[in-house]
Order: sequence, then C-alpha cells, then structure tokens
Amino acid sequence: MKIFTLFIALFSVILLQAQEEEEMKLLFNKKDKPQTEKQKIANGGYGSISVGWTQIDDKNAMVIGARAAWIANHHFALGLAGRGFFNNFDNQQYFDDSYDPNYDPNYSLSGGYGGLLLEPILAPMSPVHVSFPVLIGAGGVATTPVTWQNIDYYNYYYFNSDAYFVLEPGVDVEFNITKFFRVALGGSYRYTSNVYLQHKYLNSADETVYENVPTNALRGFNVDISLKFGWF
Repeated sequence: MKIFTLFIALFSVILLQAQEEEEMKLLFNKKDKPQTEKQKIANGGYGSISVGWTQIDDKNAMVIGARAAWIANHHFALGLAGRGFFNNFDNQQYFDDSYDPNYDPNYSLSGGYGGLLLEPILAPMSPVHVSFPVLIGAGGVATTPVTWQNIDYYNYYYFNSDAYFVLEPGVDVEFNITKFFRVALGGSYRYTSNVYLQHKYLNSADETVYENVPTNALRGFNVDISLKFGWF
C-alpha cells in the first residue's frame, strides 16, 4: 500500500506542475522555432523496445521488453508492457566432489510477464528528464534442463512451470533525440509472488532427483536501455 500511496502522490504533483504551453527541447535542437510555429499536442503515444540485464536465481539473465502507451498531456502514460527473460545463458558450471562428468544437473529459468503500465513523466519537455514506469501484472516461468544426457528431449516430465503476480516499479532517465524518438536508461525492481518450481534430472544411476528452486528466485533489480518511438 505504501508503494501505491507514493505513486498517487507523485502523480498528483506532476499534474499540478504541468503547464498548458510547453515546447519540447531536444538535445540537438540548434534554434527555437518562432512563437507562431509552436504547437501544443495534448495527446500522444509511443511504442518501445528494450534490452537489459538482471539476475534470476543468482544467475545472469537477459531481459527483452516492449511497451505501447497513450500519453496524456505529455506528463502521464497509460498502456501495456511486457518482458521476456532467460537466465544461465552462459551455462555456468558448478563443480564439487559429487560432480558427475557424465551428466551436468544444471538448469535454466525462462519465462515472461506483462500487464498494465502506469508512467508519470517529470519535465517531459526538458532534453533530459525522468519518468517513473510501474508495471502491474502476471507471468509464467519454467525450469529447463541445460543438458540432455539420458533424457528424451520431448519428455516434458523434466520441465516444471508456475504462474506468478508481478509488481515492477522503476525509474527511466530519458533523452529527447528528436520529437519522435527518445532513448531511455532505466532501472527497476521486480517483485513477484512466490514461485513453486522443481528442477528434475537424472543422476548417474538413472534415478530422478528433485531439487526445489528458491521461491523468491525471480525477485531482483533490472537495468536496461530502451528505444522509444512516437508522439510525445
């Protein structure tokens, strides 16, 4: 509830500070247009793609995302957002005294999430400014064996999946490149409900071994870069 209260307070301050007559300032704007050429755009919208890094289950993970949103009076965006992820892409190895060279019991987590996007934008006409995107939604995740010794690839018994709720507040530093293009550097925290997953694999004796994945494996910080295209 504290997060939602803070969000509502921030949104109220931004709306009170919004000015009716503003001209977008660009990083590479050589000169201002004459006053008679200035135009006000009360409504807009954008679509974006992003790529980023996070840690999932204490392993490096890549995150790819997209957004589509309507912008009200330059200062608030409402839309949909989604992200897909997979970890252990560098196939980390863990060696100990019990390591079996004939089978690597390592695994990866992959999945995605999406939902409602709420994004207050502070000082949007400044060439460099900030926004505060909040994603509220749900997603799914699955465990996948990394190697396949003694496992039929189509035997889905060795996959395990679960669904979860997600709340991801963040902050973006945006750069106005042109009137229709922005670049954003962002950071966020992904909070999810507990996930209940098992990693299942065969040991050297062809016995199925069950290991529980941590219930908080999906929670963590993200950093990313976004390319935004639209009418701002």
